[in-house]
Amino acid sequence: MASCKEVRRSIDETLHPVPQKKQAPSNSNASSSSTVFSSSTVISSVSEEVSKSIFENAATLDSIQQALHDLPHLKGKKLFFMAGFYFYDYRGGMISIDLQDPDIPGNVDTYTYSNGAWEIQKPVKIAGNQHFPLEMLLMSLDEVKFSTAKKVYDIAVEKSKTMEGAETIQFVYFSQIKTVHVKEWYIMIQAARRNYRITFDVNGNLRGMN
Repeated sequence: MASCKEVRRSIDETLHPVPQKKQAPSNSNASSSSTVFSSSTVISSVSEEVSKSIFENAATLDSIQQALHDLPHLKGKKLFFMAGFYFYDYRGGMISIDLQDPDIPGNVDTYTYSNGAWEIQKPVKIAGNQHFPLEMLLMSLDEVKFSTAKKVYDIAVEKSKTMEGAETIQFVYFSQIKTVHVKEWYIMIQAARRNYRITFDVNGNLRGMN
């Protein structure tokens, strides 16, 4: 059992590293190597969204997910993400997810959402590994709803109220690792006495806290 947990931790840290709190969505125009897709149906104005939490409305999160599906080169195609994705609650929020290219299955690209737009940020380097081929690292995006992030966030906020010196929750993660049968949402809370990891199933039901 201990060995299984070590394998899970190693894979999770390698494939789904925890972003640093200082990371923030850029306000500058996208570089020439990036492609930005606006979603006017999701956010009416950048200034309005800046004042809101990304976890404020479940329907908006589902609209953001649908906007990803509706990107011209992805529309109507089955989408798979690699390892996991995360939500960052900063200036209206940011989402980062690594998607397999449906037209070139061997390629994976990082997509980010901020300021009402999806952006193809950069290609992901895939290291060849016979034990962990790409297909073992992928999960269908249809199996997860972005709106569940609000559910797990709300539960974690209530839990944090009982923790001395708990910091504001800014990140919500989803992680999947087929080799150790993991599919879960999780939130890390830093508090005065200790740090907590709260885990949830795919549907956002509380599984445990340690």
